[in-house]
Amino acid sequence: MKKNRIFLFFALLICSFSFCINITAQGRGPEQHRSFLRGDVLEIDLRDAGSLDKYLNPEEQKRVRCIRLSGVMNGDDAKFIRRICDRSNAYDESGRSVDNYLDLELERVRIVGGGSYSNRSEHDVISRGMFSSCGCLRYVSLPRDLRLIDKEAFYYCSKLEEVRFVGYSNVQSIGDKAFRGCYKLSRINLPEGVESLGEQCFYGCSNLRRIDLPSSLRTIGKEAFNDVPLTSIKLPYNLTFIGSKAFKGSNITSLYLPANVKVENDAFGAMPKLREFQVERGNRYYTVEDGVLYDIEGTTLIYYPNAKTGAFSVPSGVTTLHDDAFAGNSSLTLVTFPNSLQNIGKNAFANCSSLRNVEIPENVISIGASAFSGCSHITTATVDASIKVLSANVFKDCGSLQSVVLPSGLEKIGESAFENCKSLQNVEFDHSLAVIEKEAFKKCGFVQLELPDGVATIGENAFRDCKQMTSIVFPSSLKVVEKELFRGCERLANVSLPSQLNMIGENAFRDCKALPSVELPEGLTAIHNNAFRGTALTQLTLPSSIQTLGEKIVEKCKMQSITCLAVTPPALKKISEKKTTLYVPASSVEAYKQAKPWKDFKNILPI
Repeated sequence: MKKNRIFLFFALLICSFSFCINITAQGRGPEQHRSFLRGDVLEIDLRDAGSLDKYLNPEEQKRVRCIRLSGVMNGDDAKFIRRICDRSNAYDESGRSVDNYLDLELERVRIVGGGSYSNRSEHDVISRGMFSSCGCLRYVSLPRDLRLIDKEAFYYCSKLEEVRFVGYSNVQSIGDKAFRGCYKLSRINLPEGVESLGEQCFYGCSNLRRIDLPSSLRTIGKEAFNDVPLTSIKLPYNLTFIGSKAFKGSNITSLYLPANVKVENDAFGAMPKLREFQVERGNRYYTVEDGVLYDIEGTTLIYYPNAKTGAFSVPSGVTTLHDDAFAGNSSLTLVTFPNSLQNIGKNAFANCSSLRNVEIPENVISIGASAFSGCSHITTATVDASIKVLSANVFKDCGSLQSVVLPSGLEKIGESAFENCKSLQNVEFDHSLAVIEKEAFKKCGFVQLELPDGVATIGENAFRDCKQMTSIVFPSSLKVVEKELFRGCERLANVSLPSQLNMIGENAFRDCKALPSVELPEGLTAIHNNAFRGTALTQLTLPSSIQTLGEKIVEKCKMQSITCLAVTPPALKKISEKKTTLYVPASSVEAYKQAKPWKDFKNILPI
């Protein structure tokens, strides 16, 4: 009995003590957050990966400007850092606005695998996009055990100024676009051991004026340093591959190519400050003469440095000018071609703005697309080449080009071949010409134009916005006037359509404000939407062969009458000329008055 009383006494005592503790806890409310932030620095030994968010409350996330980690972290911790980087403002302890940046010191941390599905990480890897678009990230020191910086790891970190590898590094590869768009990046020390830099790795890092490449480096990816203002670079001896346009837009003045290096597709891209190439003796791919780069046989001129000036004679024996060979050279005034030349690559002379005239010899059998595009001061071009096709954009945007002699045997003029040649008035066509592709002469300066009879196809927009053109003589073989073919030719006043024509396309003569009349040939079956909209037509006679009419073919014309010779009312989508007098065959007046939407004309009279 006594033992039972003692037991009951202790039981009541424990219950009372628990009740008091409970009351006390309820009185205090939730346990207060313990702050780990010291000023604006968070220094944490992270024992549990994925727990970083427990050390900063929402208010502290606006104050922290340096995170110094040791221990382990995973994808969830990276996600939390990204959340901090998404803040629009930063504040000090007094609530005043301060410079919004975040420094990330990770040299003592180990990245481990794990995290939620969309934020998983791998061991010792800054995984794809882990810190991409972290808008206020300013400085990063990388983990000592890191072995890979994956694709887009720091993509478009627009405030990132410095990336630091600490001590010995295991990193062998930096992935595609890893630092692309890091506009403020000015310092990065690539450690020994790095063997490859991915495509567009530092693309657009416009404050990166110097970088030391490790001797271990073997490959540099395509456009890796595109638009990076490097003034010089030393390529390591072990380098074997450089991706195309790796240094495009740089300020490098002299480029030394080691013995074993090969450039992808031999494509360097415009390097406006480059004065010369140098090649190590024994290089299996390239040779240099007077700073100009050739293939090892000396038959292909690969690159003429952009900063070389004046006139240049292509050496005898050269058969090919490589793609982009002279592109972007704004000081080249004259180039002379040898009889040995056979191929001119695409963009070969693109944007050579001081080039005055071009004479292409007859042994040339191919001219690449955009070969002379943007040569704004060329006035004459003689093309004696043995070609059947003039490539797309070949003289596009040559605003001073006045006359062109095209080769005999030419069968096709490519898309936009002479687009925006505003001064071009004289083109000598050969009778062999059969095809003019779309936009070929858009915005040219023709006043009068006569096309050879063999032309059977003219693409849409081919003569659009030729503002000075007053007359056009069509080839007799043409069957289709494509859409927008002469749209915007404001002075076009004289048009004689070919007898074999069967279709006029949408907007074909739209806004030809000076066109007073047009004779439509018998055999024409279709006229599409807005074909003569905005012209000076007052009368229009539709042939008896017409079968289909689009909407608003004479919209915004001061029409007085329309005559339709078709006995059966053609298919008509919609009319907007209800007050215009319509003349039709006498035997068909009633048929037109019954047919939709012809019946909406107010006056339908017999011819």
